[in-house]
Amino acid sequence: MPTSIIGLFETQDIARKVVSALGKAGFDDDKIETMTKAGIDETTDRLVEAGYDKDKARRYGEAIQKGGVLVVADVDDDKADEALSTMRRFDVLTPEALLESAGEETSAQVIEETLDVGKRKVSAGKRLTTEVSEREVEKTVTLQDESVEVERTKADKTLKPQEAAKAFKETTVEVSGYTEKPVVSKEAHVVEEVSLSKNSGERDVTVSGTVRRQDVSVEDVDRKTKSSGKS
Repeated sequence: MPTSIIGLFETQDIARKVVSALGKAGFDDDKIETMTKAGIDETTDRLVEAGYDKDKARRYGEAIQKGGVLVVADVDDDKADEALSTMRRFDVLTPEALLESAGEETSAQVIEETLDVGKRKVSAGKRLTTEVSEREVEKTVTLQDESVEVERTKADKTLKPQEAAKAFKETTVEVSGYTEKPVVSKEAHVVEEVSLSKNSGERDVTVSGTVRRQDVSVEDVDRKTKSSGKS
């Protein structure tokens, strides 16, 4: 009764070497199948048909989707151990190991900041405010005065009767003088005008800033692989 021996390998090149080794060991090439990029359901059905548990068969199908290559060899029962031993001469992987190393991708990002400089308008200007103040001002002016003085002069003169008649009468004599007083008045004079105007211009400004960059370094990591097969 034939038994299906399977081996999961990371690359097509390794899988070809496995098929060649099985052929040299005397196994029938027509009964050796290489499965790559097959659908998960197709791979699952093929391995279930060969006698594998469905969950395990499905994990192999998922591994193939991540780039693995599955070699299935139908051999006689008495040669199953020999076929398995031939496959194990190469790097046979479990589905979990292959998914970890190739399928479950872990990525890192190279990130670099750039410095973008924009513009915004900021209000700035001047304001005119009027303010009234007072100060004492002195100014000299020449004033004229005119006074009336009284002068009395002694006299000794005899009046004739007709002169006396005319002399005795009530009269009023008035002489006026004057005096000047300062008169203050105010006049407003514009002595200066202050105006606001706007001028437009351009200027170059150099802006500096610190930008960050995240780099990704790659280094090789040795991994131990596990063998898988069925006898």
